[in-house]
Amino acid sequence: MNILINDFIKLLEDEKKLYEKLALILQQEKRAVIDSDLDALNENSKQKENLVLKIRIMGEQRLDMIGRLSGLLNYSPRELTLTKLAQLVDEPYSTRLNEYHSNYLSIIQGIQELNQSNKELFSHSVELIRGSINLLSNLLPSTPVYHRTGKVKSDGKRGAVISDQV
Repeated sequence: MNILINDFIKLLEDEKKLYEKLALILQQEKRAVIDSDLDALNENSKQKENLVLKIRIMGEQRLDMIGRLSGLLNYSPRELTLTKLAQLVDEPYSTRLNEYHSNYLSIIQGIQELNQSNKELFSHSVELIRGSINLLSNLLPSTPVYHRTGKVKSDGKRGAVISDQV
């Protein structure tokens, strides 16, 4: 069982490193949005997709190991949390699991904050783009209306910036 717990702790440490990389990528993404650096944003997006895939695979491995540990400890896999596992195992495993638990929570909270911040930046960027589109749309002249004589009815406006009157 000690070998399985060692493997489990190693998996948790590897997973923690991936989450730390994800936090770094999210910080880089924030910088790219602020700098309007589309190339960096695209590159970060690719890195983030690859990292999320690796995290998902490790999560599946973690669930598999929890299943095996729960069988050895006579617990339901759903009931076997990191805190509960730390209570059930001996030192030094207990301390390492508790440390991982607190570090994991801290990293996840940081990632959630970065995600929220980036979401707000993206929303703001979209609003700026919509405002620019509206401004450009208002600069275009309206569709001309023709009188019965064939002349174009002119309201004196050809856009918000240029007028045909002197």
